[in-house]
Amino acid sequence: MLSKTIRFCFARTQANFSKFSKTIIPDYFKTEPIIEGQYQVTPTLSVPQNIKRPDYVDNPNPIFGIYHGNPVVHNQDIIRRLKIAGNLAARTLAHLASHVKEGITTDELDKICHKFIIDNNAYPTALGFMHFPKSVCTSVNEVVCHGIPNTRPLKNGDYINLDVTLYIEGVHGDNSLMVPVGDVHPEIMKLIQTTQKALYESIKVCKPGTPFRKIGEVCESIAHENGFSVCELFTGHGVGELLHMAPAVFHEKKTRSENPYVMQPGMVFTIEPIFTMRRGRYQMWSDQMTVVSPYNPSAQWEHTILITEQGHEVITLRDGEKIE
Repeated sequence: MLSKTIRFCFARTQANFSKFSKTIIPDYFKTEPIIEGQYQVTPTLSVPQNIKRPDYVDNPNPIFGIYHGNPVVHNQDIIRRLKIAGNLAARTLAHLASHVKEGITTDELDKICHKFIIDNNAYPTALGFMHFPKSVCTSVNEVVCHGIPNTRPLKNGDYINLDVTLYIEGVHGDNSLMVPVGDVHPEIMKLIQTTQKALYESIKVCKPGTPFRKIGEVCESIAHENGFSVCELFTGHGVGELLHMAPAVFHEKKTRSENPYVMQPGMVFTIEPIFTMRRGRYQMWSDQMTVVSPYNPSAQWEHTILITEQGHEVITLRDGEKIE
């Protein structure tokens, strides 16, 4: 989710949006614009009292400084629990994605996700995180990330990111994917597939001794080779008993001084690149969560990675999914 620093950057650039002309909308961008406030956000769903909640549910203010310091090397007990959380997050995401179709609303998808998570005695991490009102992030079309589910029905040609996070066994599981709805423009399908390729190729370099900055080198190279841009506002992150931990995992190139850390066995972190069709501006809605890049399609994929003695393990790998 968003830090105060990122919110400040959005505030500084907000005034420039009136200068963006709709006359330069590319031919491939034919989806209905996502308009702030056009659709209703329904009341928050409840969670049974017997399900353990993360600390921020009672104190939803942002935690600052969580990316600073050295990456955490988890002990075997926490790794065991992270694998449980990652597996359930993967199963939840696959279950939710299977319900995406033309006509369903993102609010209905939220209800499906919420029920699956609590039926498995877990807590939906998104719910209450920095006041987020729903159990899953649903980012449609030019919504870059952190879209709040509402009553807008999905339409032919839409494309949606589902970002599922949950809390069980005292740790978090975190993953996301893209789902096209009906007939999606070939250029947007290329964007979706290229972003997934960047995730997979960056996973392949993960092993003990690899500098974290290698992930950014891989992602940025793949984006630029295909004519796309990397959104530099958002990073991957360490995962454990907190949702966001050190290190920040950049998806663009960084120098050694900017990103000095090296992967070690026991580290667990997300890789979650966001690619956009072209370099663009970003806008945050008044809900202080939804981030959009108007008339600039985007795509995001995410997995959680454990560094092992031999290499890596994708602890959010879905049944039948192969990193190729």
